[in-house]
Amino acid sequence: MRLSIRSFRPRRGIAARTCALLLTAILVLPGASLQATGALETIDITGAGPSPIPGHIIAKVIGIRWDARTIPVRYSMNSTIDPVPNPLGAAFLTVAAAKTALQESLDQWNALPSSFIEMNIGTPTTANLGLVGFNMVNELSFRTAAGFTAIASSPSTSLIQDVTLVDGDLLDGDADSDVSSAITVATDVDNDGDIEFPAGFYKAGTILDNDVQFNTKVSNGFRFTVGDAALDAVTRSVDLNTVAVHEFGHSFGLSHAMTNQKSGTDGDGATMFPLIDTGDPTSELQQRTIDSDDAITAAYFYPEGTAATGPAALQAGDVAFSAAFGLVEGTVTHGVLNQPVAGANVYARDKKTGALVNTVYSGTTQLSFNPLNGGLFFLPTVATAIPDGRFVMALPPGQYEFGVLPVDGNPAQAAQISFTTQIGNFFGQQNFQEELYKKNQEGSLEKRTGVAGTVPVVAGKTLTGVNIVTNNVINVNNFGNRNFIGFTGSAAGLIYAVRVPKSQLDALAAMGPLALQAAAFDTANVDASVPVAFAEAMITTGTTSGSTAVINLDTPLARAAPFAARENDFAQLFVKNPHDTGARIFEELAAGTLTDLFIVLRLPLTTPFPGVSAQPPLIGLDGGVTPNDVAIHGLSYVSTDGGVTFTQNNTFNFRFGLVFAQLPQ
Repeated sequence: MRLSIRSFRPRRGIAARTCALLLTAILVLPGASLQATGALETIDITGAGPSPIPGHIIAKVIGIRWDARTIPVRYSMNSTIDPVPNPLGAAFLTVAAAKTALQESLDQWNALPSSFIEMNIGTPTTANLGLVGFNMVNELSFRTAAGFTAIASSPSTSLIQDVTLVDGDLLDGDADSDVSSAITVATDVDNDGDIEFPAGFYKAGTILDNDVQFNTKVSNGFRFTVGDAALDAVTRSVDLNTVAVHEFGHSFGLSHAMTNQKSGTDGDGATMFPLIDTGDPTSELQQRTIDSDDAITAAYFYPEGTAATGPAALQAGDVAFSAAFGLVEGTVTHGVLNQPVAGANVYARDKKTGALVNTVYSGTTQLSFNPLNGGLFFLPTVATAIPDGRFVMALPPGQYEFGVLPVDGNPAQAAQISFTTQIGNFFGQQNFQEELYKKNQEGSLEKRTGVAGTVPVVAGKTLTGVNIVTNNVINVNNFGNRNFIGFTGSAAGLIYAVRVPKSQLDALAAMGPLALQAAAFDTANVDASVPVAFAEAMITTGTTSGSTAVINLDTPLARAAPFAARENDFAQLFVKNPHDTGARIFEELAAGTLTDLFIVLRLPLTTPFPGVSAQPPLIGLDGGVTPNDVAIHGLSYVSTDGGVTFTQNNTFNFRFGLVFAQLPQ
């Protein structure tokens, strides 16, 4: 199967790659061998051997970087904002205001004390009046091609093999030399507007050209505002600084991060999360500020204090990477498939605060490259495509808890991240449940799945052996695809419940001893700045009569109050004693004292709900509206009177499920 993202190879091993993982507006429905967070990826065909696909060669998947000799990176921008300043309303964005905003956004990255990346804008020019492209000019443009529909993008051109560039080399296809032996730092030697590279050896993945384009087309463009949150209420209006900080992260090698909620009390997400909520000014403006996830990755890619001279040498205000961060290395293994996992989202939470500090993607990966046409294809076997499931994560000194999430479409698609996440998805590896790292208790079947071991991080040190194995589980899900999220306008204290009927429990009992590990709830929010929080979640017992149910809310089998859920993803209510709880369920089922189980979620008890929309937290809904969906089961219930009466909802299946694991017999 051919990948949807392509690289091609002009002469001398240069690959042009457009970042097709574009920033889009959010819509609410009625490296290398050690992979690091969000590396924009290309391939390395240096010394490549034959692929199992005839006529192809094996290409290593690696991250892209600027070489230290090309830093500071110089950008050029138009002297006019055209073809139109803003397609929606009166023109107000001047060249001066746009340049100031863009340089402010670059300076967010330039100011990071442990990263030596530096990017600056030169004097606005009329030289770059066409569409962006590979021309050895790093362009900032408000002009996009006819089929461009995203808010913005940051296409880069990079090497796909190690190469020694010599004086006079022509890289971008014109007659002007792009390499000079007279310089040691990239500069415009001949003053014609493009950049020449110093002659010398360059590694695969080296960026040669980067452009950032902002969509202002009349037909489907966006109105870019500067420093005025009130203007965000205008249709298709978006803050320029917010978009620019994100796109400039792509400019030096960062791809998208999965973090859209830092903790149960902090709804802010990573700067590099692929979506912007333009209906929530608080969330939109927050993304101007670089999150810890993105700042750590920038430092890991461009570490201060790693050279005696040049950009990586320590200067006033710099903090050496080794003084600010330690490293954690490990692997992710699929507990069912017994395979190294590519593209699993490994995260670290501060043990004291519970906040996400950094995330990475696992796996060393490879693709099949057709040298005749530059096509990239998935390799046919896991053993060839995914040599290992390794990861490395940089963290400030402290105590952390580690976990792993699948890149399964919620809250982002594998295709929005990297080649590595797409490779893992291609081989069906993103079908596991969230897993916490338990040190010497790791395995495909674990006790107390909701408890994580503590991982200490020391500055300047590397901790190895953080090896995560995903659990072998049985998911009890009586729902199909998410078609909608709801319900807006619900009153405080409303309770949602899903029944797991006796017939289904009887079928599980026949499988032998089972542990009840967790309940999983598909949840979301209208406003991205607000953490998804419910009054309580529980697993409990109950009975039904016709279209109503009586549910035991007083003595549940498992309960969390309050319950910190997830934004556009499944949140788990972990059971404290999975083995004992599972044994109790099936003993009472056999004795006839238990009929149905219920999975319960209660809205916050007071209003107004937080956020600009003042809407309650939402749940995922299967409407049974497509051929791939299941029929409406009648297993979903709602109570508007505090749990006295539960009434069937026969329009949707609420996307709540149970997670069991089989015990050894």
